[in-house]
Amino acid sequence: MTATPRLGYPGPMVLARRVPAALVALGIGMTAAHGARAQGGEAAATALFDEGRKLMAAHKYAEACPKLAESERLAPSGGTLLNLADCYEHTGQTASAWVAWKDAAARANAAGKADVEKRALAKAAALEPALARLTVSVDAASDVPGLEIKNDGVAVGHAELGVALPVDPGSHLVEATAPRKKPFSAKVDVAAKQTDARVTVTLEDEPEAPAPPPPVTPPPPPAAPTPAPPPETSSGGSSVKTIGIVTGVVGIAGLATGSVFGLMAKSKNDEALQPANCPTSTLCTQHGLDLTHDAKTDATISTITFIAGGVLTAAGVVLVLTAPSSSPRTGLRVTPLIAPSVAGLGVDAAW
Repeated sequence: MTATPRLGYPGPMVLARRVPAALVALGIGMTAAHGARAQGGEAAATALFDEGRKLMAAHKYAEACPKLAESERLAPSGGTLLNLADCYEHTGQTASAWVAWKDAAARANAAGKADVEKRALAKAAALEPALARLTVSVDAASDVPGLEIKNDGVAVGHAELGVALPVDPGSHLVEATAPRKKPFSAKVDVAAKQTDARVTVTLEDEPEAPAPPPPVTPPPPPAAPTPAPPPETSSGGSSVKTIGIVTGVVGIAGLATGSVFGLMAKSKNDEALQPANCPTSTLCTQHGLDLTHDAKTDATISTITFIAGGVLTAAGVVLVLTAPSSSPRTGLRVTPLIAPSVAGLGVDAAW
């Protein structure tokens, strides 16, 4: 293999006339700093080029190509580009080699090197029939404003979509993003000389998270009416029994209230579980969410009133059973009790 020297093409020189001495001094300083940076890049590029050539001579092309590519980036040179194209061919990176030969031909043409241009074009033409190709397309529903597609981290322009573009054989990662769409990612393996590899970008809508319902404080359980204190009597047993009866009646009213709210909670929960309100266990309509919230509130009220009613009922029974025998003149009158926030029974005891 014949080493191709690095080719540099100097730019035009610009002469300045009648420049003040201070500006000339400033210009010299800036030029010196720029020259130092340029010399540093040139030195690194030359060292990388020499190392890449040594690795190619040892047939270590996979190690040589990155060094030649970095040398070309630091200090573009026709000779470096020709060596890089040759290195890519040896590693099977046919598309990269084809592009490098094309670039080398264009650079040689600009420099007036017809023989180098002819050789580079011939190399590119020989590679073209064996190029592997990948077509990246997007379905109509996913072609939305803000769509961004990348192939191996390199942006794919809209004009490139649907076109079989040359790629190096191997694995390629196609990614796409768009506003209010789920990210897309697909890995495709392209064989050498394969021309029908294809990836179609299909983006799904992001699910809209339902707005959380406003916090609602469950209403307090209905207050039980406070029974009037029994009048003083000489018979303690009658008083205790009367209190027990009143307590038991209030407890029964609490049990009834708890049962009503429990039935309401079950009814609303059953309605919320209908497919029209909650199609799945994690997805509900706003009406389904409202029903579920109301069912939880009713269930809380039911539990509180049911427990309170049970305790009061049990206490009333205990008081009635344990009260001493009362006077036979003792009488008990039960009347309905209805108020704006209270419903129950009123108990009057007389003796």
